[in-house]
Amino acid sequence: MALISYQGEQYEAMTDESVLDTLLRHNIDIPYSCHAGVCHACIMVSDSIKSPCEANHGLRDTLIEQGYILACQCKPAEAISVKHADEYEIFANAIVVEKNMLSDNVCQLKLHPAIDLYYRAGQYINLRTPDGQIRSYSLASLPSYDDYIELHIKRMLNGEVSHWLYDDVKEGDTLEIQGAYGECFYLTQHTDRDIVMIATGTGLAPLIGILRDALAHGHQGKIKLYHGDRNSQDLYLDGELRSMTEQYQNLEYFPCVSDAESQNGDSFFHGRASDLAFTQNTDLKGCCVFLCGSPEMVKSAQKQAFLNGADIKHIYADPFITKELRQSDSNVSLKRRSSD
Repeated sequence: MALISYQGEQYEAMTDESVLDTLLRHNIDIPYSCHAGVCHACIMVSDSIKSPCEANHGLRDTLIEQGYILACQCKPAEAISVKHADEYEIFANAIVVEKNMLSDNVCQLKLHPAIDLYYRAGQYINLRTPDGQIRSYSLASLPSYDDYIELHIKRMLNGEVSHWLYDDVKEGDTLEIQGAYGECFYLTQHTDRDIVMIATGTGLAPLIGILRDALAHGHQGKIKLYHGDRNSQDLYLDGELRSMTEQYQNLEYFPCVSDAESQNGDSFFHGRASDLAFTQNTDLKGCCVFLCGSPEMVKSAQKQAFLNGADIKHIYADPFITKELRQSDSNVSLKRRSSD
């Protein structure tokens, strides 16, 4: 068993246990999010690891050279020393230039980064609060068109960070951001493919960015967007999406309401967005499928999309893992981040 030195103390790691899990097991409070080596929220620095390995996979060469590691991916076989990476320039400032209410429980933040942020529409960034908590939020903006980055924040039950962003953060405030990350974005070589998009809640945010990117590139295939939530009031971009379907002949939009007791009228589909999508699209061979939102929906929809003929490499998934899910299952298999 390896010894992990951290802040002057030593902690014994169990066999095949990561640095992150060892420290958490000893009740050490350190930032983390996806637990899968994707979000980079648990980045630390070690003078014991220099050469590229699983512990620093996905990091820039310049960071690897300085000893950066991902604590969730580092499983030491011998003694190792680690420390916080807060003192290093891994976060950058961004100013809140606009804040709008999109619905009763979703707000829109537009940020202007202090440094150039290179990203693809549909990726996500990490955001750090003043007390060190880190959450990830998808980008709804289009880099070739917008001079800001756009986030959609849903007020989550008991969500400390979402409540802070929704209630307290205001225009002119400075936030700390990191990224961008993620592999859920539009590829220009897929211009002729049909696209099926399924989102729940603010899983719509990355899909809006991807949709705008596809349309800006003159996408020729059909695009079907299914957005689902409990009530019609939660379909926070319903009007904008209906207008887009009038502008683009190859775009179809399906607003879905799952609460059977809600009085939502005939302009909405009743039931789950994924159920409607797979009922209408039984043959997905050659299609690109984008799935964003609740982990339960994304996991089941990944399987169903494959069963309906979609090539696994053309299924792009972005599950929004909340803090509560992280704590209940640290080995969640969907490689994504948390958002609360």
